[in-house]
Amino acid sequence: MPIIIRNARLCFFASALFILWHANPTESFSSSPSASARAGRIDEQKIINDIRSIIIDTNTQQQQEERSRDASTIPTQQIRNELDDSNIVNSCVSYASDFASTTKLSASQYEEFTTSRHADCINLFDNYKTHLMRCEKLNEQSINIRWNATWIPSGSTWLYSLGEIAGWQINVKSPDPAVISTFSWKAVFDTFSNAFATGIITLPISCVEGNTILTIKQVQDEVDSGSGDFAVTIKESIDLVSEADKNRIQNRRVAQELASWMDVSRRPPKFNVDDWAGMVRQRILSSVPGAGALDVDPNESEADGVVALVLFGFISVVVLGISFQFFTMPELVGGTGSIPSRCDDAEILEFGSGYLSECFGLFGDPTL
Repeated sequence: MPIIIRNARLCFFASALFILWHANPTESFSSSPSASARAGRIDEQKIINDIRSIIIDTNTQQQQEERSRDASTIPTQQIRNELDDSNIVNSCVSYASDFASTTKLSASQYEEFTTSRHADCINLFDNYKTHLMRCEKLNEQSINIRWNATWIPSGSTWLYSLGEIAGWQINVKSPDPAVISTFSWKAVFDTFSNAFATGIITLPISCVEGNTILTIKQVQDEVDSGSGDFAVTIKESIDLVSEADKNRIQNRRVAQELASWMDVSRRPPKFNVDDWAGMVRQRILSSVPGAGALDVDPNESEADGVVALVLFGFISVVVLGISFQFFTMPELVGGTGSIPSRCDDAEILEFGSGYLSECFGLFGDPTL
């Protein structure tokens, strides 16, 4: 019996030693991240959630001032002001778009670039506005911002002014980029007749939609990140540019407005203006029918051309008749209604130096 008990004790101690040997706290601690590493590691998911909230709050607070900030870009200034960790906003930004390959910018350079381009758009495009459509979290490191930019097309400003003066309710509609732009007198007549009848007029609006993806990734090697402990990537894509690449834009007005907007709002820093304009024309306008500088919209039907010709002829006849009546008024040619014979032999003087007074006399009376 003592032998059995002794053997049991030996087995118990052997098992305890075996467990302690394989559960060495030193080895276990060394195999896990150090306490300082865990402390220095920032929760990327929390950062993304905070930035998403800042973007949404910034655009919600400024809805009354839609033109004050560009909703199509990342509000680095607001993030810098509200985010606790300044290393994120001080990191190098990798910016990429449909036309520009990856460009390295500091956060301040990106802010200056986007603010300047937005100010140019406000100055050059009538009633220019940007809107945040939605801001979604893609994963623990990325969020997607869906936005649009709208403005009044060139040549349509007077229609909006007329609608406001007339007190009409103005509805806006963006042209279909896949439909060739045509002109129709019937459409013009229908638009204004409907406006007079209902008090509602539908006018064209230029609209560009796109996505901006923000990715923030914490890196271990500061050399790889460029600056600080974070790699910040901003990648932008525009829907109509993708449509142009597939030759799906057929509406020359849509293409021309898009090209003008791209020239102003999306030229990267230090990029030559002429080179950029050439790239935009080649990629946006080259495959669009009638998108030349002197091209005009074709008529929707042959009858519209006939109507336009008849209308022009009618207006010309009316103007000619009014002009003839004006120049044969008794006050101009004398009380008899005919030009006095005295004027047949009158000396022709230089225009504006007394010819009429010598011919017709004061107030059309050749005797005075």
